[in-house]
Amino acid sequence: MTLSRPAIACAMALLGLACPDWLPTVRGGEPAHPPPLLPVPSARQSEQRGTATNGFHPELSETSGTNGFHPELSETRSFPSSFWTGEGRTGAPRPTLPQSGGSRFLDRQVVPAQTTIPPAPPALIFPGTPGAPEFRGAPPPAVLSPDQEAVATPPGSPPPPTPLLLNRALGCDDSEVRVFGWIQNSFTGNTNGTPRDGSNFSVFPNYLANRWMGNQYYLAIEDPLAFSERVNVGFRFDLLFGHDWLFTKEYGLFDNAFNFGQFTGLDLPQIYAEVHLPILTEGGVDLRAGRFFSLTGFESPQAVARPLLSAPYVLTYSPFTFFGALASVHLNERTNVYSGSIVGFDRWPNKPYKWGYLGAFSWTSRDRKFSFVVGGAAAYAQLPRFPPADATYVPVGVPPPPFLAGRRNPFYNQSLRGYVVSVLTYHWTERLTQAVEVDAVWDPKILGFGNSPLTPNSAAYYGFANWFLYQFQEKVTGVWRSELFWDPYGLATGVADVYHEITLGLNVRPKEWLWIRPEARYDWSQYATPFSDGTRSSQLTLAFDIIVLF
Repeated sequence: MTLSRPAIACAMALLGLACPDWLPTVRGGEPAHPPPLLPVPSARQSEQRGTATNGFHPELSETSGTNGFHPELSETRSFPSSFWTGEGRTGAPRPTLPQSGGSRFLDRQVVPAQTTIPPAPPALIFPGTPGAPEFRGAPPPAVLSPDQEAVATPPGSPPPPTPLLLNRALGCDDSEVRVFGWIQNSFTGNTNGTPRDGSNFSVFPNYLANRWMGNQYYLAIEDPLAFSERVNVGFRFDLLFGHDWLFTKEYGLFDNAFNFGQFTGLDLPQIYAEVHLPILTEGGVDLRAGRFFSLTGFESPQAVARPLLSAPYVLTYSPFTFFGALASVHLNERTNVYSGSIVGFDRWPNKPYKWGYLGAFSWTSRDRKFSFVVGGAAAYAQLPRFPPADATYVPVGVPPPPFLAGRRNPFYNQSLRGYVVSVLTYHWTERLTQAVEVDAVWDPKILGFGNSPLTPNSAAYYGFANWFLYQFQEKVTGVWRSELFWDPYGLATGVADVYHEITLGLNVRPKEWLWIRPEARYDWSQYATPFSDGTRSSQLTLAFDIIVLF
């Protein structure tokens, strides 16, 4: 990173030292991929969890090659989370609802090669392979012919996910440092009515029923790595303000600062430094350290890194933020390997947690129609001590208070929680894209779950999701998502059952800086009645969001 005159001017503008009087003041953060928080289960829900039947469960990365799932996508993305009425997501904290009597909430780039003529900004950025949430740029889905691929040249800095209106206003067009973000607001109507706790069970990040939400007021400042033959350094700092602080929250960071459902919440979903080393392979090696989004998963917690407003179970209950160190080896422009060490799932290193492993592999076909990503982690996701009785948040997969409140957990050092995910993406035509994701999370020895919570048992959950995305025209894309989520021990949702979800929606982009996404989502469970305060087995939500990108 060189401190050029444009970069210095940009930094001064950010500090308010060189801002014209007309320059608008940025007051918010930006929304990120969401780890939801769960409410403490009521007596009825606890009973359901013990008697219901049993049931299945990625992240993004950076690369100089094309994206695994969508050739148009870049590789740098993160993990999301969601909320539920039980123990919820793997690794993400959940806040306890205030005296509700109901349940308690848990919170939860390889850059594709470009032709010699730079492509226009993407009409729609699809989520996809490792690295999508950070948006290390990728042009719109375009399948290159063999002749085009022969003349394609690797890009320098990856393209941004927004029009960079703020960056331009700050006079940073020629700077290596970029400043961008978005504002997302939404409304979700629950046709079952408004539950007593005010939440849509299993729906995240739009978890508040029949209420307007200011989800993500997101701001990102970055100096992205340039994939070149020289050593260069970069950084990323993300600030998220709004309701989605509950979605991306890490256990141990701002635990007691905000209340469930509070709009004025804050999170720092990404804070890292990185360096590109032109060694070992033609694409070189990238080293990163800090907090970053997950390496795998088709969807991301960041609002502009997923095709719909609501997130699937496989994103909501999977770990999608990590703190640690990561090495990305770009074997070539289409193949990448990621390996690193992390301090658990969705965990802030405010305590001496044990370190675990994180890794992934991505591959894209030569014609860029097909991509494949597989990844996973093995980490100590339990807590050294059970949360105290007055705990505001607990991570997914941790029994909520008052279970053994404050006591030492004898299995923290003995049980590595495993997480595996794979995503396949195929562009059937220039308009039609399909993606399939399979996830699995398991813990070999854990207390607090199953029919005998005081006896150590193994617990797991699994997910299967399918997407069809059809581009009706340049500015309108239709999305159909269907999903099966098996949570046999209530480890993710808090209520053991087999869950199903179908969502139909549109992504309408009338302007380059404006997105509108209406959707209809239907969730149902196979055995229990976890919806609407434990009285119904299904739930229909009608929602939309509006995103302004700058």
